Amino acid sequence: MLTGLTVNRRNWILAALFALVLWFAWTVRAALNPLLVGLLLAYILHPMVLKLERRGWSRKSAVNFIFVSFGVAVTLLIVLVVMQARALISDFASDNATLSVLADRFQVAVEWLLGRLKSLGFDLSLLGVENEQEAGRSVREVFLERARNWITSSEGALAGLGAAEGAWRFAQGFFGSLLAAMGFLLLVPLYTWFLLFELERISSFVGGLIPRAYREQWVRIGAAMQEMLGGFFRGRVLVAALKGAAVWITLLVIGVPYSLLLGLLGGVLSFLPVIGPGIGHACVFAVALMSFDPFGALWRTALVFAVAEALEGYVLTPKILGDSLGLHTVVVFAALTIFGTALGMFGMLIALPLAAALVILTRELVLPSLRELADEQPRRRS
Repeated sequence: MLTGLTVNRRNWILAALFALVLWFAWTVRAALNPLLVGLLLAYILHPMVLKLERRGWSRKSAVNFIFVSFGVAVTLLIVLVVMQARALISDFASDNATLSVLADRFQVAVEWLLGRLKSLGFDLSLLGVENEQEAGRSVREVFLERARNWITSSEGALAGLGAAEGAWRFAQGFFGSLLAAMGFLLLVPLYTWFLLFELERISSFVGGLIPRAYREQWVRIGAAMQEMLGGFFRGRVLVAALKGAAVWITLLVIGVPYSLLLGLLGGVLSFLPVIGPGIGHACVFAVALMSFDPFGALWRTALVFAVAEALEGYVLTPKILGDSLGLHTVVVFAALTIFGTALGMFGMLIALPLAAALVILTRELVLPSLRELADEQPRRRS
């Protein structure tokens, strides 16, 4: 239909159709979420499929083997996490018991701190107390009274309802409804499975739509971008898994309960810069308070924080993500600093793939022009 039109009219019609497709995609973006997640997972798993094919496997056998292996691993992990989560919920089932334990922890902390001050010659009467035992009991009673009043008050009820409503609104905004959430869980594996068979054909089809004069260059750029993004997301998943394992092992060694659950939580929350680790370590401190005094819970949380964040920031991110993106360690730190300062948490999240994309575009488009300009012979003046 468009072949008989003039070039300008054809281009305007194509631009209008492209804008219409973008508008339609934005309108039905909730329905496209499973497809986009499936495409991302397909890019992450595709190198594994190719590796098995190089060993003589068929595409179907390789895809099915990877799906079964990951399905078994994820199912086993979910079972273990659910078991720990049920035990943790049962520990918090009795509000009075939990509050009493926490109140005892605070009483011990106050008595220890005031005892240290007293041994250094500090006059406790300046604080309005006779001895550290009296102050500890007073703090314990005030804590229990205020905590119980808050739980039974309308403020506590409203806070709980507000948290539940906020979580529901977030889930509703992402999935649309419970039916959409169930469809999401069913469609993502299905899309991923089909896309693993079709990625090469999709790339060839898109490449065939590029004008012939620019096709070779932009196909090369697209292939580099695909490899870079796939490497980034594979590296990000690997960093999260290794960080979660480090949190789990550290918690297991220092005796904090529910270490597997907290390790998985720490790994998942590492996808959220700054705020994610803060939430994860706050959960570690809250759970540690159930078994240790406040100072014991505090130093254990600080140890886990130091191990996990140092491992991620100074070893895993520069080594795994830097190598997967082909970026030097200095470029990794510079990108995180620059984009984090400019765009905050979102900037830190997109810093590395954006920096790698800029490097690829500079190498393919800018540097050749600069070299051509540098090699030009200066014109002689007449």
